[in-house]
Amino acid sequence: MNMITVRDRESLRESVRNDGEVLRLGRLKRRARPRKILLLIDVSGSMKGRTDDNMKLAHALSHAAPNVEIFTFGTRLTRVTRALRVKRREQALSAAAHLVSDWDGGTRIGDALQAFLAVPRFGGYARGAAVVIISDGLERGDPAALRDAVAKLSRRAWRVSWLTPLATGPGFKPQTEALVAIQRYVDDIVDGGSSAAVVAHLLSLGRLRRAA
Repeated sequence: MNMITVRDRESLRESVRNDGEVLRLGRLKRRARPRKILLLIDVSGSMKGRTDDNMKLAHALSHAAPNVEIFTFGTRLTRVTRALRVKRREQALSAAAHLVSDWDGGTRIGDALQAFLAVPRFGGYARGAAVVIISDGLERGDPAALRDAVAKLSRRAWRVSWLTPLATGPGFKPQTEALVAIQRYVDDIVDGGSSAAVVAHLLSLGRLRRAA
């Protein structure tokens, strides 16, 4: 199984303009069996400053990559894949907004991920996938529930990446209880504070797969 490849890296990087607004992701060319991408987006109050741009990026990614599943979480889990497949961005984001009931609320990441894993169809999306979680990790629930859920995800996924706006430099070390708890079960804890950073990480996953 191969990771998706990029036909034009520059067009992908240039899809992010000032303030991280996503214009358009270049078409990602797939091989025979593309690597799945599972994108989990924190929409809680502490991520409010990034939510709009993260959802725009998710919409662009859903049209650029051939095999993407997208969920949001705050105090509950919501699958928004179908809504974001609508071609017109404004209509897609509006459809997603009507599905998500926990915008700008609390953060119970562990409960949301446990709910994800409890649905066999959802859990199957993680099998062999590049799992990308965009969250600051400011958990208000039980860190043990989060740790257990991420450990299960790591056993199913090809790779688990946690992208947080708190990772402001290469020497970043997790400080929150939640990020410390999951550190051993993820492959990356890196910058998720801008659309450019998220796009750069997605591209790096493709390079990792080809190098392997």
